Amino acid sequence: MSSQFNKLLACMGFFVPPVVLLLAGCAGDGTGLDANGRPITDLPGANGDFQEIQDTIFTPVCTTCHVGAGAPQGLRLDAGNSYALLVNVASAESPGTLRVSPGNPNASYLVQKIEGTAAVGVRMPANGPPYLPQDRIELVRRGIAAGGPMTSAPPDRLIVTSTIPAVSEAAAPGLGKLTVIFNANVDSSRVSVDTFTLRDASDQPVRLAGVRVPTGRQNVVELTTAAPLAAGSYQLSVHGDGPAPLAGESGHVLDGDADGKPGGDMLIPFDVNAGDVR
Repeated sequence: MSSQFNKLLACMGFFVPPVVLLLAGCAGDGTGLDANGRPITDLPGANGDFQEIQDTIFTPVCTTCHVGAGAPQGLRLDAGNSYALLVNVASAESPGTLRVSPGNPNASYLVQKIEGTAAVGVRMPANGPPYLPQDRIELVRRGIAAGGPMTSAPPDRLIVTSTIPAVSEAAAPGLGKLTVIFNANVDSSRVSVDTFTLRDASDQPVRLAGVRVPTGRQNVVELTTAAPLAAGSYQLSVHGDGPAPLAGESGHVLDGDADGKPGGDMLIPFDVNAGDVR
């Protein structure tokens, strides 16, 4: 997004910053805690960023629930997924509202949920009170209000930072959509069913019905299968080699094998559980 979100890439694999240790210095007598029992943190400067939101809210507070295959409403708020599953994504609880509407905090479902003004469901975090301190709510508001490009400095290589299902994850029965998240915007003109290969446990290809870059989410590719996947093991390949290699908007071809150079395929094995499709 804007300067508020320009360090998104830090939480998507470029470098690993020191994690903010929220509980450091919080003694049993309440030292270091605010009136709501939350750790006291300094107010962010005028140019606070998405990384601070991740480090001080999503990771320590939200991921107690919002992580992995069982994340409520499918909203995973770990560092590899949060941005891609928030910005310009419709809420599952309130489909007419975006989870994060860039530039418009009041219209963002994330803000409504942490302030307790959403028309559906409970205030977040669900185990509150206490809820988020006001300074953390204001940090989220400022980050959204500063809406803009994901980053002003594209990275020097394109990598896959997360997938849904994740590597070696077991997905719910009837899986029909796969999501691949990158550290930068992809070149949508180079995204097609030939850019990806899905194979089953017998190494047989599984037909993909569609592949797309969602509007407003240029670092994400969504794949739909021709039919819900049967229970079993699968492997998705994202191609950085061959006749249809994926590349970013800046022209960098996918570094699929993570050797620091363009080229190579990213391999994502996962399972689909048996059971009734709900």
